Amino acid sequence: MMTTTESMVKNLVDTFEKDGLQVIQANCTGFENPTTIEGVEPDVICWNPNKELYHIGVVADSQTISSDLTKQKILTLSKLMMGRGSSEGERLPFVIGVPPEASNEADKTFQENEIQSQGNAQKIVL
Repeated sequence: MMTTTESMVKNLVDTFEKDGLQVIQANCTGFENPTTIEGVEPDVICWNPNKELYHIGVVADSQTISSDLTKQKILTLSKLMMGRGSSEGERLPFVIGVPPEASNEADKTFQENEIQSQGNAQKIVL
């Protein structure tokens, strides 16, 4: 039986793959666990071969969306930039996957921390 988190990660993986991204690491069966980045662990790390750009994904449910850990993940991971290659200096696309009941809270976190204005972050309702 998959946990809620794992099934959300799986949905996020499917979404990324539909967009033509290569999933490198993910917190679900069949992938190695994501590397910790600046002290926090994303749930999914993908590679966009066309743009030579990593994409970072996290999931949160109605319990975890308002936790300090989730906020820390959002703040840290949404500010990452590409260090090399053709997209050097570009912010990494950041996606947070949430269930419908955590959607408003995700918006609020984005607004409070001015994440939206960076232009690289989006919320997906899973």
